[in-house]
Amino acid sequence: MAEYKRHQGHRQRMRERVQNYGLDSLAEHEALEYLLFLSIPRADTNALAHRLIQHFGDFCKVLEAEPEELMRVEGVGPKSARLISTVMACS
Repeated sequence: MAEYKRHQGHRQRMRERVQNYGLDSLAEHEALEYLLFLSIPRADTNALAHRLIQHFGDFCKVLEAEPEELMRVEGVGPKSARLISTVMACS
């Protein structure tokens, strides 16, 4: 229960932070977590963001990874893999 209360409102606080200070105000894992909000609407994405960065080395290497590689990381499904790949393709 304490864990739930700690995370309650987390996404809204992140949105407000980005709105007020921009994406540059986020650490790499927070930016990835923020991106994952789009593909994982109701779960905590913090641990997954950390696993991805640990697996690939840094935020940019996560974005450069192929969907198949991304899905080798626990918690990454096809929807999240496509989202991350699309971000890189659009940049």
